[in-house]
Amino acid sequence: MKRKKIKGKHIFLGTIFLLIMIIAIFSYTLKPDRKLTKFESLIKDTVTGTEKIIFIPFKFVINKFDDYQELVNIRKKYQKLLPEVSRIDSLNAENIELRKQLEALKDELGIEYTINDYEYLNATVINRNIAAWYNTITIDKGSYNGIKPDMVVVNSQGLIGKIISTTTFTSEVRLLTTGDTINKISVTISDGSNSVNGLIKKYNYNTKYLEVEGVSNTEKVNDGEYVYTSGLGGIFPSGILIGKVKNIKTDEYDLAKIIDVEPIADFDNLNYVAILKRKELKKW
Repeated sequence: MKRKKIKGKHIFLGTIFLLIMIIAIFSYTLKPDRKLTKFESLIKDTVTGTEKIIFIPFKFVINKFDDYQELVNIRKKYQKLLPEVSRIDSLNAENIELRKQLEALKDELGIEYTINDYEYLNATVINRNIAAWYNTITIDKGSYNGIKPDMVVVNSQGLIGKIISTTTFTSEVRLLTTGDTINKISVTISDGSNSVNGLIKKYNYNTKYLEVEGVSNTEKVNDGEYVYTSGLGGIFPSGILIGKVKNIKTDEYDLAKIIDVEPIADFDNLNYVAILKRKELKKW
């Protein structure tokens, strides 16, 4: 019995010693700056090659499964889009009818053009007079590009102004914020369901708001409503966003509203604009 205990004790101690040796060997071999022996390199290359052989089939199966899942997702999207695709002919017919109705409505209201009647010509601001910062800018497109006076200028946010003069390769733009109050712009204030018309009177350099007049005190206007060009007057097409209503007050006679509008465009940072050029409309 005693001999068996001694033998078991030796086995236990031997196991512990073997584990310590294995740990020591791994600690030494795992040093990143140690150069591997030829035998270690052979073992490492063999293990790496074996891993590749084993994992290539698994990787192939996983990729095929991912492809299958992608096909399933595409099919689901296709099933969702199928009803919309089938409505293309119907939508085209509706579009033709809406264009007819739009033309009839324009004739009835005396509106010559809407924003849909134009195409965009991009331009870059190349000069701005510091002394008249809010009055004019100069852009790098001119008569050579088909630009003419009174063409409308916008940017990605909304209305900027209109062309007042051209050279062969440049044009001068009168800004919406100009101090010139002679050329007033007709606007529409709308909440999506109701709308009223007014005129941009001037730009207040202190508040940085446009002032709109010509709205009866009996008309309902709320803060946050959008202000667009109305299309009346023959220069600015209808539907170009100008800004949002910020304040509403009445004149000294309490008969009409004076509406402060915050421009949607940042007139302190004008770098790129677009000129609206009227396109030829298809006859229906």
